[in-house]
Amino acid sequence: RYDEAGEALSPEIVRAKQWYQRRVRGNTNDLGLEDAAYNFLMQGVKQYLCGGCFLRFGCMTALHSCPHCRKPFEYDPDDYHRKITCGNAKCDREFGFWMFKVSERREQEIRREVKEENEKLAKTRAQQRRRGARADKRIGTLSNEERVQEQLFTLRLLDNCPRCGWLLERGMVKDDAREHLKNCNDQKQIKAYQAEQAAKKSKERSRKKAEETQEEMQAFKTWEYNGRQVGQLWMLSENIIRRECKKYNLDTEDPKHVLISKLGRVIRDRERKMITMGGEEHKSQHDITPIHKVDAEDLPANMDSLETEELQCVAASYGLDFDHSNDVKVDLLKKLETARLKGTGLLAILDDQSDKSRRRRRKSSGDPDYKIEAGAGDSD
Repeated sequence: RYDEAGEALSPEIVRAKQWYQRRVRGNTNDLGLEDAAYNFLMQGVKQYLCGGCFLRFGCMTALHSCPHCRKPFEYDPDDYHRKITCGNAKCDREFGFWMFKVSERREQEIRREVKEENEKLAKTRAQQRRRGARADKRIGTLSNEERVQEQLFTLRLLDNCPRCGWLLERGMVKDDAREHLKNCNDQKQIKAYQAEQAAKKSKERSRKKAEETQEEMQAFKTWEYNGRQVGQLWMLSENIIRRECKKYNLDTEDPKHVLISKLGRVIRDRERKMITMGGEEHKSQHDITPIHKVDAEDLPANMDSLETEELQCVAASYGLDFDHSNDVKVDLLKKLETARLKGTGLLAILDDQSDKSRRRRRKSSGDPDYKIEAGAGDSD
């Protein structure tokens, strides 16, 4: 198959087009999905697996075509509840999107599912960010990376020469790889191979950027679908948080947990003013329920599995005060638990060992307010 420019399409694109034509244009039962899956897909709430290539995709990475002229167009989840035109010069006809009936029970199930998926996605993004930071420290500059690639090639851990792409065939030994690197000085071949690799890397970056955009949009639409809870701002990506801060004319150069603190404070102030004003025009747009009143399912499933940076974002989302530079994971967990049990008549179980560790930190840091009372010293 060929595209409009006459270039051959890859098998993956052909399968994706076939699935989209089969799935979105009418036959919605091929993969055993309910009709309402179309609602969740087009709102940007959920992603689904392609029946042809078994890759996951959402409304931002799916192929969309005009029902009148059949030309492709760029789709945005905000277009779902309105009529639009495809934007092609020869087509000015409007069209809308299907909305299937969903029971209240099924909608509640979807809310829980997407919340769990979004929470896992936030943890995965944080893990990838930490791994990337560690990799940057190990590899360093581009010259260091090239040297590492050459060392892997001489150890026969890479099949192609990192300079010219020469293939190290089966049966060759390490000496053959070293000999090739010594004589690898064909500048024309090296430039051609480097240009080919640069094109592949650029394509891979574009693909990853599209996936990240899809994930960020899904997280944001999930947040909106679940009622715009300020306490769940921590699950949004840093780019989305910065975008929301710009809407309120806030500074966007601070770390994520600081941005969440500022954004949450502004939203809570505005929501309280709207509540006092009353009237339909001042209807609340965000859920500012404090941490001690929210449902258990709205909180992270397992706070102990979160890292310090993620716990800082959770605490900032619920407007808790904490020391950004000195509070460690156990301190943040204790403050979140104490705030959660506020007004319930229950007491949080305090860890005596963590209290001792905190006293040692304050003593070693020269805290002027630190005083050892009689009988309060460490027994060990």
